[in-house]
Amino acid sequence: MTPDPTEPQRVPRIQAKILRGILNGAPLPESTVEALLGAEGIRPGDLDHVDATLPFAAYLRLFDNIDQAIGRDTFGLDLSSRMGPELVGPAGYIFVASSDLTQAVRALASSVFTIQDATTFEVQTGPAPHVRYRITDNDLTPRRQDVEFSLGYVDRLIRLLLGPRYAPAEVWFEHARPARLGRHEAVFGCPVFFDQEVNALWFRPEDMDRRTAQADPNLVALMQHYIQLLDQRSHAITTFTEDVRQTLSALSEGPEPGLDRVTARLGISASTLGRRLRAEGTTFRELARRHRIDRAARMLLETRLSILEVAERAGYVETASFTRAFQAVMGQSPRAYRAAAIGGPLR
Repeated sequence: MTPDPTEPQRVPRIQAKILRGILNGAPLPESTVEALLGAEGIRPGDLDHVDATLPFAAYLRLFDNIDQAIGRDTFGLDLSSRMGPELVGPAGYIFVASSDLTQAVRALASSVFTIQDATTFEVQTGPAPHVRYRITDNDLTPRRQDVEFSLGYVDRLIRLLLGPRYAPAEVWFEHARPARLGRHEAVFGCPVFFDQEVNALWFRPEDMDRRTAQADPNLVALMQHYIQLLDQRSHAITTFTEDVRQTLSALSEGPEPGLDRVTARLGISASTLGRRLRAEGTTFRELARRHRIDRAARMLLETRLSILEVAERAGYVETASFTRAFQAVMGQSPRAYRAAAIGGPLR
């Protein structure tokens, strides 16, 4: 479906202070910073207002361009280990004032909307506790620097909370393994795996409920009240089609999301969903197919998975049907699509 140019389109955004913190940690001359910002139509002063935001897509491109300008492909990861709770404001202070790790990660998951759009931060407890970070819009790339910075920053907050005895059990990334792996394992202090289905920090169960000496319930309550005041989402989704599209992306982990999972998440009936999509000129089947192909295209660019593995993760039972569907949407085969991008995202 071709978007209606008269319809307002949702533009995911991120707090400008996140980029400001990244730039402050980047060893670049002021002229280079101004040039990088200028290429995105941003002036340095645009980042300084307390409520300033910028398009999330521009932030991702800038993060990647900063990394390239520095010439150190682990820049985002390295920088994360030097950041403090002030970077994300109330959410960061709640984290380090929580009584235990379970409370801290759940509070962060419930407040990530105050920091940026088009992302999810999910907490899984039980015998294999972990947190997952996902950019839910398949159109938003490149991702590596943001994802490594984000998981590295959460790890940094946990170390501030639990102290030097903490280290994650494992770390997973969706993107391909970089040429230099040693830095990742040195930062996290545990095995790190790539080409995974999720970006995740995996914890030892005994760390989840370990009490913290610096817990401050009064500060937590104050910051939670402030976050409630921020829960006025000025960048909300403006079309029902976009709502369904974002829901499909948010449900991508595990089985490929079907109509029943989407309607359950949205709290509406299948007939209502179908009627509202038809009013906007599309169908659930069309959106679901496009979602699967967009997800596959991103894996082709960002991972070293085989065509068969990509097809399976995108929900296709065999390569031939995946190739036909991909060709119909993208205008070329999966192999040709990946070949055209050699030398791009996988570096």
